[in-house]
Amino acid sequence: MNGLLNQKFFRLLSEPSQVSMQEIQVAYDAFIKEFTEISSSEEDYSKVFRLLNHSRIELDSLKISPLLESGGGCG
Repeated sequence: MNGLLNQKFFRLLSEPSQVSMQEIQVAYDAFIKEFTEISSSEEDYSKVFRLLNHSRIELDSLKISPLLESGGGCG
């Protein structure tokens, strides 16, 4: 599961540097490909569900991270 979260896609989203949309798209495509391979080879759907849920949580945390750094609130 950690391998998926270590994908370039998450690193690009969490870095403060400027990233082009093309870089994001390529990294996203690789992320989706990796997720598809993992989910199609895994027979235990509860593991796939946890992987997807963990990925969502990571994306949500990246979404609110700039708000916290700038002193803004979450609501």
